[in-house]
Amino acid sequence: MDASQTTPTLAAPGLARKIGLARATLAWEGLWPRFVPLLSFVALFVAAAHLDLFAGLDPWVHTGILAAIAIAFAGLAWWRLRDFSWPTREASIRRLERDSDIPHRPLVAVQDHLAAGNADPMAVALWQAHRRREAERLAGLSNRPAHPGLASLDKWALRFVPLLALVVAIAVAGGWRSDRMAAAVTPAFPPPPPVVANLWIAPPAYTGKPPVYLDMADPDKVLRVPVGSKIAGFVDDVRGRKPPQLSIDGKATEFSTVSKGKYQVEEVITEGKQITLQARGDEQARWKLHVIPDLAPTIEFTRPIGVDKWSTKIEYLAGDDFGITGVQLQMRLHGSVLGDDALSSDEEPEVLRVDLPVAGNAKKISDTFVRDLTSHPWAGLKVTVMLFATDALGQKGRSSVETFLLPERVFNDPTARALIVLRKALTRDPKGYRIDVADGMRLIHGQPSSYREDPVVQLGLRIGSVRLAQNDNKETIDDTQKLLWDLAMRLESGATSDAERAVEQARQQLQDAMQRQAGDEEIEKLIQQLYDAMARWQRELAEKMKDPDERRRMEEQAEKMDPNNTITGDDLQKMLDKIREMAKNGQREEAKRMLEELRKMMENATPMMANPNGQQQRQQQGQRGQQGQGNQQGREMMNQLDQLSRRQNQLLGESEREGRQQQGQRGQQGQQGQRGQQGQQGQQGQQGQQGQQGQRGQQGQQGQQGQGQQGQGQGQWGDQQRGQQEGLRGRLGEFMQKLDENGLQMPESLGRAERSMREAEEALRRGDPREASRAQRRALDNLQQGMGDMAEQLRQQRGPGNNQDIAEIEERERRSEDRDPLGRSDGNYGDAIDSGSDKVPLELDRQRSREILDELRRRAGDQLRPKEELDYIDRLLKTY
Repeated sequence: MDASQTTPTLAAPGLARKIGLARATLAWEGLWPRFVPLLSFVALFVAAAHLDLFAGLDPWVHTGILAAIAIAFAGLAWWRLRDFSWPTREASIRRLERDSDIPHRPLVAVQDHLAAGNADPMAVALWQAHRRREAERLAGLSNRPAHPGLASLDKWALRFVPLLALVVAIAVAGGWRSDRMAAAVTPAFPPPPPVVANLWIAPPAYTGKPPVYLDMADPDKVLRVPVGSKIAGFVDDVRGRKPPQLSIDGKATEFSTVSKGKYQVEEVITEGKQITLQARGDEQARWKLHVIPDLAPTIEFTRPIGVDKWSTKIEYLAGDDFGITGVQLQMRLHGSVLGDDALSSDEEPEVLRVDLPVAGNAKKISDTFVRDLTSHPWAGLKVTVMLFATDALGQKGRSSVETFLLPERVFNDPTARALIVLRKALTRDPKGYRIDVADGMRLIHGQPSSYREDPVVQLGLRIGSVRLAQNDNKETIDDTQKLLWDLAMRLESGATSDAERAVEQARQQLQDAMQRQAGDEEIEKLIQQLYDAMARWQRELAEKMKDPDERRRMEEQAEKMDPNNTITGDDLQKMLDKIREMAKNGQREEAKRMLEELRKMMENATPMMANPNGQQQRQQQGQRGQQGQGNQQGREMMNQLDQLSRRQNQLLGESEREGRQQQGQRGQQGQQGQRGQQGQQGQQGQQGQQGQQGQRGQQGQQGQQGQGQQGQGQGQWGDQQRGQQEGLRGRLGEFMQKLDENGLQMPESLGRAERSMREAEEALRRGDPREASRAQRRALDNLQQGMGDMAEQLRQQRGPGNNQDIAEIEERERRSEDRDPLGRSDGNYGDAIDSGSDKVPLELDRQRSREILDELRRRAGDQLRPKEELDYIDRLLKTY
């Protein structure tokens, strides 16, 4: 029979399931022997991983081993499964029939068909009966367990060795170790280098703020930077395929490539709340950002505009959050003084702009602008003034509008006054009064006696009138205005007016340079320029005084002046010397105040310098001159007593310093004696005793030598200090004798001061600095009390000028009580406005300032000092 020729199978419960189990049994028996080597291979790998055999391998060696293991496993799997085929249905039926031990293969019989005799009913009936009988036997079919036959294949049971190794490895590892499994299949290649970002934000230089570093480890820090700050830096990303990007609130800026793996960026921050750094397609860092806006500056007048004789005085206060770079004064003619044509004209009115000096980028400026504007064509007319402050971004703030009458110079010469009237008319309405002014100039030109037949004035009037009559342009108008002023000044002051203006110009330039903190070289150059201008002015003044009429007129003016305001060329020279010295010492505020005093002195300097014998003439004027001389003597005596007090204060400081040094040396000697006794107690035996005696002898000799040297040094210091104290006491005695000669009552406190000085001398002779300092302190207190007593005597005399002198002395004493140990006013800290109460320092203070400055420069040149100290000294010297 052909088993392939089948007929419908008779129904048998569970027959398909049994055939499927038989197929699965055949497949398992074919696969399991083949899988055992593969599973053993895997077990050995897992055991090696748990024993951490792959640790410490070179990454590339580890990679090679894994590749070899993978190839070996793939080859073994192919070799073991190369001849395996899935069991067929016929093989499954045959396996089921064998497992059931049923003969004659009933499963095949029920599927066969009748080969012949299909037309014979008897044959068909017999065939059907045969099939039914075989179908009844199908119920006895059953499956048996699979038998792979590993025991026959592996007689030595080597298949259990990998299993045992796996169990031991897991036990040694302390359980299943996922980390070791991951390390076994992952070579320990070094991680890719991280993205290294060096970013910083540099605020604008004018803000004075330090750069801000962007720390990738501190993303929560809020970066507070001024607007206009520049973010810059570098990024190292050798693994990156694209340049990194820097985003500020989503606005991305790509880094520029410097070299392979190195990038740089530079971007200005104007706004934003967040900075993001992106590299390798991911966000690497993020920072919070707060942009500080730069507000516009403010400026206001602190006082109404004042007039100091011929000078315009403007006091103002300006401020900005990051610093002011410029202050400008703008002045316009008031509409009330302009003509109808000027008011109806579409042209922009003329503006006088004056740039005021500003020191650096000061956040707060409180200053006073004093300038002689009498030479301007608007002098004597009503003007409007505004102040403008500018910061580094170009933002401007303006003040309110002030209206005042621009001061004009008072001319005594009638012709000069007439020329100024013509000049003022030309300023009010250049087009309307041009011809009238030209006619007025011709009229004055025709009267040579009115200007003393001065050829310069004559020529100037002739040429100026012709030009003004022929031309009406602005250049001609300006030249004519300047010409009228120069001619009026020549008639009023003669040729010295140019030299005097040169002195004022040099003084103003020097003051402006000090205000804006110019360098030492520029300051020295401007000081020399002021010296030269002053010398030229004095020479021209001397030449002018050769004219008898001019000399008589100047002497008459000098006799009418206050005798207490004596000014000579020596006074001006001394003041210039002090200004130069203060500028060298860095005392520029004091130097600026002295320049202002120089300006006021110059206003009275001409008549006083023209009358060198005026002091004798004034002394002959009676009681007024005597009172002035008494004022001068009182001032000199108060200055002498003040110098004695300062010198006594110096000696007191030296005595106290010597007392502290001696006390420290005694303490060191006591400590050395205690250590010597402890060392002697530790030694024993005769040899030790001899050594102790020898040591005591040496120590005694050294101690005597040290004490002798110390005593000798103290003796030299005591003799020198006693000599200085004795000399100071002698000066005090001469001072008291001078008081008696001038008819002044000697204060009792000065007598007590003299006795205290004598006690200090005795203490210094004994070598006792502590007792000497006590006596010197009493002497100093008595001297200061004596100054107060003398001030009271001078007040009682009520002489002219005494009240002013005493007020200055009392003001000096009052301010000395409100100062810190360094001599600075209490409360004048930070942005506090300097009230200008600090007076010009005395010679002793300036000498001390020079010594400190020289010492700082010496230390700055010592490169062996620590860098922090050198940086600190450089910051101190920047101001000087």
